Amino acid sequence: MNYFAFVDESGVLDESSKAQPYFAVGFLRIDDTSKITEELISNHYDYFSSQKQKRKELLSDLKVNPKTLNDQDLNLLLASTRHYEYKFTNVTPTTLEKYKKLVDSAFQHPLHFCVLVIDKTDPLFDSTIYKNYWLAYIKYTKLLCQNNCGSNNKIIMVADYMNRPKNSGVFFEQEINSLPVVLNSLRAHSETFMLIQVCDLLLGSVLFQWRQKHGYVKGSNRAKAKDEFVRYLVNKLVIPPVKKDNFPLAQAITCRDPIYFSVWPLKLSNTKSGGV
Repeated sequence: MNYFAFVDESGVLDESSKAQPYFAVGFLRIDDTSKITEELISNHYDYFSSQKQKRKELLSDLKVNPKTLNDQDLNLLLASTRHYEYKFTNVTPTTLEKYKKLVDSAFQHPLHFCVLVIDKTDPLFDSTIYKNYWLAYIKYTKLLCQNNCGSNNKIIMVADYMNRPKNSGVFFEQEINSLPVVLNSLRAHSETFMLIQVCDLLLGSVLFQWRQKHGYVKGSNRAKAKDEFVRYLVNKLVIPPVKKDNFPLAQAITCRDPIYFSVWPLKLSNTKSGGV
């Protein structure tokens, strides 16, 4: 079996701080991208077509009946009705419903998702190991490839673009391509690949629950919207009974229905090097 894999990362590795207590790499695998890509893009443009129509009707009405605009009307006039990139950071009260619809569409397809999480608040975390974040990022992307693709299978990887340090002669693609399971790889800007955007949403949902569980999420309307989005996603997963709690994604967990969804907290006691 040949697969496409879409990879995204979140956080930084070189220091532990309350601002970014976790680093994670998400790995989204699928064998056939045709149906899901077409459906996601179709739903995206259907949504924005409806928004354009609502905007047109609002403007027509304002010409006849001038009025003070409420928040919803202002958002409709100011929001883009053309290009849009789905990102977890952009889940707000205004965008919440369209993000739920994106999850509905994505979960109709046989996705395989795994996220590796490094907890930088762990007493065993040693920031000196991760001074070269570039090599560490490559190392953990390799680890996800090796653990999410059998030796008889092959992967073509598309990873969210991360800048290579100017002083590094190591290329992400060359290192990833050295794995026997990888056919080829590409770094690409996420706005051009909706499946990287889906990976970003799943990855962001996991880290949001890790932040919630350990008291890093402050109350706000945006945080409430993100919480509602994450719980909407969680309610679609079949959580193993022994793993059910208020923050099921903030632990080692594997769900197999309706998609494969796995959270892999890295044991820092087994981590000796950030190199490749």
